[in-house]
Amino acid sequence: MVEAIEAQDIFREFADEYISKYNPPLHVCKVISAIINCRTAALGAHIDTCTKCDFQRISYNSCRNRHCPKCQALAKEKWISARQAELLPVPYFHVVFTLPAELDIITMHNQSMMYNLLFKASAETLKELATDPKYLGADIGFISILHTWGQTLTLHPHIHMIVPGVQIHLAGTEKN
Repeated sequence: MVEAIEAQDIFREFADEYISKYNPPLHVCKVISAIINCRTAALGAHIDTCTKCDFQRISYNSCRNRHCPKCQALAKEKWISARQAELLPVPYFHVVFTLPAELDIITMHNQSMMYNLLFKASAETLKELATDPKYLGADIGFISILHTWGQTLTLHPHIHMIVPGVQIHLAGTEKN
């Protein structure tokens, strides 16, 4: 049986080359280091003991970094499950708003302000278009999720939005 490749394996193999080539900021290097060391002897260990049979197992400590796929797998699944429970039985649209690369340097030094502006601008844009009778003429709801990195693990702030493809009128009738 072929063993699955994990993000940790990829970071172990290519992190040094990636860091040399792209010179990422310190916070990115810290995430890479956390993922590489997660659940290894580098972060220490503890002994799990069964109270019934005295079986013991060494468990290596987790990095608990919010970007670590090992540490956040359960939290991610719970979040997805909770969001799925909120979905209506209607079609949905996936909309993405991205900051231009020219704003990256400003974003790096003013993250809170820039991310708040991106949330606000994307939400206001959708609401303005949706309320315009030329397009939909309705109030809409949506979920917004901020992603700060791109696929190459470089700064790439963008917001993913999940938008229901219907509107509900006060009378209770649905309009597509």
